[in-house]
Amino acid sequence: MVHDLKNPLAALAGNLALLREELGYVDPGPTGTRCLDDAVALCDRVLAMVQSIADVDAAERGAMRVHRAPTALRPLIDHAVVLAGVEAGARDLVIEVELVEDVDAHVDGRLLAQVVQNLVDNAVRYASRRGRVLVSAVRDGSGVTLSVGNSGPRLTTGELTAVFEPGFRVAERAAGARRGRDFGLYFCRVVVEAHQGSLVVEERLGLPAVFVVHLPGA
Repeated sequence: MVHDLKNPLAALAGNLALLREELGYVDPGPTGTRCLDDAVALCDRVLAMVQSIADVDAAERGAMRVHRAPTALRPLIDHAVVLAGVEAGARDLVIEVELVEDVDAHVDGRLLAQVVQNLVDNAVRYASRRGRVLVSAVRDGSGVTLSVGNSGPRLTTGELTAVFEPGFRVAERAAGARRGRDFGLYFCRVVVEAHQGSLVVEERLGLPAVFVVHLPGA
């Protein structure tokens, strides 16, 4: 299934890249530019979701390979924010990024990029309309702590217990949040644990649901 999905999606991404190159010689106008940017971002997002399925399958078979290297977190966060921008704009959300310094982690950059994208996407999906999403990263001793939270509804006791399970289904949420399977959170747990890190959810002032990733140093 993953193979069947990846091939047409990769072809679509290639065609969008060619279209963007061709349009570089003309002015498509603000609407055309915005639509193309949205199409590219959405295609990248779906490709990442499909790759997540393959990665989880590999992890469950004990075949996930983590290739660690020094990786800057800011580009990963910025890219995740861009990918979530379409839905955030449609729901009048504000996405804030807080990094007081350049933060690097010794991780598999491709896998961690997918973790960041999944956490940001999850925060945007379940934030209250016209709410706030906050992404931050700080050095924590020899490691790094990455946090992604939103101003949406609190998780119930049952959700806190099951939120990282593969079959988890959230309850019907207030303020327009959607119901659905959070496969992405299960993927995040698998990848973080493959890095010998931890992933928890907690509540902070003004942010009822904050997903906190701690990654150890090299």
